[in-house]
Amino acid sequence: MERRSCFIANKSIQAGVQLSMISVTLSLVLALSPATASEIPKNFLLTEPEARQRLTSEEAAEMGYEISDKLTKPLELNPCVHRKAVDRGRAAARTITRWTSAPSGSSEQLVLYKNARAAHTAFTSLLAEAKKCARKSDPASPNLKIQWRTSKAKVGDEAIGMGFQTKQDGDVNQTITGLVARKGSALMIYTTTEGEWRPGGLTKDAKKMAAKVCKLRGVC
Repeated sequence: MERRSCFIANKSIQAGVQLSMISVTLSLVLALSPATASEIPKNFLLTEPEARQRLTSEEAAEMGYEISDKLTKPLELNPCVHRKAVDRGRAAARTITRWTSAPSGSSEQLVLYKNARAAHTAFTSLLAEAKKCARKSDPASPNLKIQWRTSKAKVGDEAIGMGFQTKQDGDVNQTITGLVARKGSALMIYTTTEGEWRPGGLTKDAKKMAAKVCKLRGVC
């Protein structure tokens, strides 16, 4: 009887150790993946080659680009209007914004994190903020209402359509459509002010980038 009890106890211990090892292994898949590239190559973003071209004075009066590699720049989809980035574990970042005299605008942003866990945390935190700050008003324009929304998307490891509308006296002033996707330790965001709410229109570019980031060391 005593031997049987010891046998059962040993089996229980072994099972517990195996479960612990499985849990640790799953955590290490995200946390201890190869070190992510610490910089983004020049002209890596889809809109970057065009954004770096020199414009004539006439063209510059009608449109323009801004390229930023600042790690402190907030995510382009920013429901709670942070002045600086609040997501942690960034290794590199590049943001390209485009404006036209129409007026209209769009942006492309790529953020590389130190590991996939940090990228996943940034993604889930952004979703939480879209709910937390779904309805806001501008203190400077109390009649202007801002309403965020999300929709399903399929890109990379996880993705979601996200954006907002500004309304005044019940009428829509502007619609911002965006899509955020994660692939490995990279987070990519695409936004546009053109057209109606249609995140699906940004899926093609997001899928291209999701495939492209896997060429960078340690991302996928």
